[in-house]
Amino acid sequence: MDRSFGSRTSDPPLGQAALLAGVQATLRYAFQPIVNIHTGGVYGFEALLRGVDELGFDHVDALFVRAAQLGLSAALDRHLRALAIARFARLPNAARYRLFFNMDPRHLADDRPEETWTLLARHGLSAEVFCVELSERADLAATPEMAGLVGEYRRHRFQLAIDDFGTGYAGLRLLYEHPPDLLKIDRFFVAGIADDHRKRLFVANTVQLAHVMGISVIAEGVETERELLACKEVGCDLVQGYLIARPQLEMAALLPVYGRIAEINDRDRRQTPGDRALIEASLQRIAPLHESEGVKAIFEAFRLDKGHHVVPVLDGADRPLGLILESDIKEFIYSIYGRDLILNRAYARKLLDFVRSCPVVDIHDSAERLVEAYSANVNPAGLLVTLDARYVGFISAMSLLQLIEQKNLAVAREQNPLTKLAGNNPIYEYVSRALEADGRTRYLAYLDFDNFKAFNDHYGFRRGDRAILMFAELLRKRLLTGGPWFVGHIGGDDFFAGVSGQPCAEVVDQLTGLLDKFRFDVQSLYDSEDRERGYIRARDRYGQERDMPLIRCSAALLELRPGHDCGGVETLMRTIAEVKHQAKADAFGLVLSRMPGAFAGAHSPGSAKAPQAPSDQRADRRAEQQRRRGGGRDQDVVVDDAELVALDDGGDDGGE
Repeated sequence: MDRSFGSRTSDPPLGQAALLAGVQATLRYAFQPIVNIHTGGVYGFEALLRGVDELGFDHVDALFVRAAQLGLSAALDRHLRALAIARFARLPNAARYRLFFNMDPRHLADDRPEETWTLLARHGLSAEVFCVELSERADLAATPEMAGLVGEYRRHRFQLAIDDFGTGYAGLRLLYEHPPDLLKIDRFFVAGIADDHRKRLFVANTVQLAHVMGISVIAEGVETERELLACKEVGCDLVQGYLIARPQLEMAALLPVYGRIAEINDRDRRQTPGDRALIEASLQRIAPLHESEGVKAIFEAFRLDKGHHVVPVLDGADRPLGLILESDIKEFIYSIYGRDLILNRAYARKLLDFVRSCPVVDIHDSAERLVEAYSANVNPAGLLVTLDARYVGFISAMSLLQLIEQKNLAVAREQNPLTKLAGNNPIYEYVSRALEADGRTRYLAYLDFDNFKAFNDHYGFRRGDRAILMFAELLRKRLLTGGPWFVGHIGGDDFFAGVSGQPCAEVVDQLTGLLDKFRFDVQSLYDSEDRERGYIRARDRYGQERDMPLIRCSAALLELRPGHDCGGVETLMRTIAEVKHQAKADAFGLVLSRMPGAFAGAHSPGSAKAPQAPSDQRADRRAEQQRRRGGGRDQDVVVDDAELVALDDGGDDGGE
């Protein structure tokens, strides 16, 4: 939506006749596509009014204000609806899309849905194509007519969308009292979402709530690839904005599929494999019925396909409307004269009278999203699966259980058995994808405990495992929650974390907070006497008793910049091993290095300081305070048969 409510310029001196004449002669609609966020296939088009400036108005709302002053709100709305529907009907295959029409909230009391239904029928369009957008910038929840209007929309089978969600009045109340079919996240929350964790968290929670309520979510005003990918990561279903296309006055410029979105998603899908293969393997491709068919088709469908107990029902554009259950039909079949009664035209039962609602999911959704959709409904028969909003198959409740079991088994095979974090194979795959993802800055962190062997020998492996589990939980809370991080457990006291597209200073701050928190929390695992002393007496690998400092974690952080060849995984891991030596010597245990090239942003004892960017200043301040703290036994990480393996380099115990 591209208008601002509540602000306008000075009213142009137009009377009733002049305004109506100007509206009819001047105003026209441009269409902007709303597409599937995974495929780029068009879901619908928003009608955006153009030409108000030629009437002397600075923006659309000023026109509506003037029309209201002249008592022309209803007449203006009728004209604009007729104009938008007539233009929309000229699209090739218009019935397969939805028309998003912005309704002036001032006209709620005078709205006549039956007039819109008649207009649609005149152009050969079904009611389902028409989607009314109501802006949250108006106090819709407090509007007395709202409840009745929503009921009328439902009765006429129009779609309802709430626009500008998150920026106006009582958003959650509106969502609760008048749940729409679609929710449009305002551009404010989309702009910069890739770099703003609070916006990401807000949108992610909004999407989750909407999905539980069976509402599809549109990300509005997407202008960059990073915004698109971030919106996809938090679960948005549809997307609209300049990245796809600007509003078009020329109908020939509108496409059924926007290839740029498909290309972006193909690149990203190589980096983040989903659950589509599992979902496709679980699909039952049951032949559907269409709403226009007669009741007799129900009996024929179950007669021809005795292996299934449900039949999907679609609208004229192959969008799912729900299911017909065989058990419901049997109630009539087994009753006296039941079948004859259904088929009797005088009985006036239609196919839609037997349709039950069923949750609808997209084939690109995660397995977890499928479970959410299923659980949010009362005893559903299963899930209807779509691609670009069109029906592709059905997943029964039993098939969903089997799908989740397969997913859990696959995840378990790739997890570290102690911490349940991703194991070596997923880490290797992540690093490989990071090397290929050339469009964004990537950060890879190798995390390794210092002085762990002495602690483990002194207190025993059970307490050592507690330290490892403590750190794994901190990784989940500080990096995984609300952020785009990948974390894994290589084995023992060695961990891995990676992220892409985040500001350097933010990455350094997050890792710094993680290391500081662990350094404080792990002290609780020591006996009080050892904790107060700040060390334990333990034997090193040579059998000599020494004062061994308390455990901490060191982080070797690599920055991979776009457009640079960092070599293969083997080269990368060798570099990490070298930077790790620097991190263990650092007073705070964190060193940043850039690839390719020398240690840009890292220090080695006795070496000159490398030039650094302003975003590295915090890491630099820490590195300035580094001090050598005795010898160190480190582990080099190399790649062997696609696995990460920790190798002892023969040092002493001080830095393990």
